Amino acid sequence: MDLRWLDAPADDVAAALAAAAPRPRPPWVPTRRQIALHVNNGFFLWFLFFAFLSIGIRVDGVQDGVVREADATAFVVSSVIAALWLAGTAALWWWSRQPMASRTRVRHGRRDLTALANGYEPSPSSAATFSSLVTDHRLGVREYPRFTAGRVEFGTVRPRTARSRPRQYVTVTLASPLPHLVLDARGNDGWGAALPASIARHQRISLEGDFDRTFRTYSPRGYAGDALYVLTPDVMAGLVDHASGFDVEVKDARVVFFRSVDADYTRAEDWTSVDAVLTHVAPKILALSHRYVDERVDGQDAVQVSRASRDTAAWRPPHPIIGPSGRRLDARTPQTGWWPLVGRVAWVVFRTGLYVFPAIFAFAGFMSIVDGR
Repeated sequence: MDLRWLDAPADDVAAALAAAAPRPRPPWVPTRRQIALHVNNGFFLWFLFFAFLSIGIRVDGVQDGVVREADATAFVVSSVIAALWLAGTAALWWWSRQPMASRTRVRHGRRDLTALANGYEPSPSSAATFSSLVTDHRLGVREYPRFTAGRVEFGTVRPRTARSRPRQYVTVTLASPLPHLVLDARGNDGWGAALPASIARHQRISLEGDFDRTFRTYSPRGYAGDALYVLTPDVMAGLVDHASGFDVEVKDARVVFFRSVDADYTRAEDWTSVDAVLTHVAPKILALSHRYVDERVDGQDAVQVSRASRDTAAWRPPHPIIGPSGRRLDARTPQTGWWPLVGRVAWVVFRTGLYVFPAIFAFAGFMSIVDGR
């Protein structure tokens, strides 16, 4: 990896960014200023809720619509505070709309220039671009940063749920589908770094000693032999030596490496870890995918598979497929069952309660005061 832009002088980075095509921050990526604005708005509405509703209840419910001097004073004080707060909110809104600070722009520029120097295009996405355990969340995910080139894609998956942690990922599109496999790295078993799914234990298989000490391997029932086709000694050695910190999933025609790290790709380590995977592991799995055929499927018999594995005279089905029992592991993800629907409903209720509920009752309290006598 060419990493010279990560520690290049800020003036050189700024000059390179000025000469390159503009790459604005995606509008759906919240800045700290925008987050501060949303928090401020929430507190402002709840202030109005408590201030006006409490006065309105006292006037309308306790005093039978009679506005006393203390109520008028409380109303005036609350209104002055609300007016000043509203002015501050307007200033905060204006500030949130301003361009990124030069230091932030240079930091993000180092990341984009490093990607371009290595042949990758910065391509953030507001939704998942591939199907995997790491993208299977109740409220969806965003991929930012995200870099692409040909078969390769890497970046950071950011779930929309606050309780889920971002995960760095590297994914490569394979030549043809392979059976569903999951490798759970033992080295990242710490809190918050477990697999984003619960996989049935009966699907766990045992491989060589060194590999079993580094990864837990899961394969669909009846596909243990096929897992050995993918996890050759050469592949296992590459995984142990260069990707032991990553969980790995092979799903359909894709292999995904991921770990519980919030990588923003402004550090050299974020890039070198990707480079190690793409140099020492992914090419070997890609090469094996060119020759694999599931002989359980009619028309993809073992004789032709044997011929296809040779260096010459290769035949393979024009559209290789995996048998139904090998396509998916028995696993529970955040999208399993009714919980995704419950999560979405809860999210809508939360957003409604955060803004709509206090606004409605603050208005009701205000009208109770105004209509009093």
